Amino acid sequence: MKDLPRRTLTAFIYGGAVLVGISAPPVAFWIVLGIAGVIGLRELLVLRAGRPSIALAVVFFSGLASLGALREFGANGARHGTPEWVPVSLLLVILPTWSADVAAYLVGSTIGRRRLAPRISPGKTWEGTIAGFAAAALVAVGVAMMFGLARTPVTLIAIGLGPVGLAGDLLESYVKRRAGVKDSGVLLPGHGGVLDRLDSLTAAAMFALVVGVAFGLSQLGSEGGLYDRF
Repeated sequence: MKDLPRRTLTAFIYGGAVLVGISAPPVAFWIVLGIAGVIGLRELLVLRAGRPSIALAVVFFSGLASLGALREFGANGARHGTPEWVPVSLLLVILPTWSADVAAYLVGSTIGRRRLAPRISPGKTWEGTIAGFAAAALVAVGVAMMFGLARTPVTLIAIGLGPVGLAGDLLESYVKRRAGVKDSGVLLPGHGGVLDRLDSLTAAAMFALVVGVAFGLSQLGSEGGLYDRF
């Protein structure tokens, strides 16, 4: 917890920048994703450690593309009256993933005792992980209730975001351990590099996009559609 003030300040600046970016015109968001991709590629080249880094590259760049696709959905699938510029599907991924990270860190740092994967990511605990899963699910349901999203696909997303985000995090941690480094970069004080900050989010975005497309989340009408709504 000794690094909490620096991590908190960085998180507020980063979070504010992201929220401004996702509410900007889509082309601006794609530019931001492109910049993140270039920085992430540089970090991947530093971390190159064989086949696991290839897997991380696939998740990272596919996840960036998924974030862009979710931004293109806009307010599709939300209840009538939601402004078209509100990126509802993107918020459904970003806010729960952030909440999972915060809850896992706070709970794991304060009461965490049982290590989740000590050889890959020594700081992660079962207590923090469970708290992160719960936070992600609750926030996803909260976003769904706020915008009246379809219940069935959102329930799957709420349950899956935590575990999928954790898998992305552990994959990146494994690559870093193979490379013998603690962080992928130094761009974000207290958080590391772009890969460190986006590992969970890119994996979660891929998962949410697959579920959204499979269930037609972005195509549902504003007055009901095929599924019950929150």
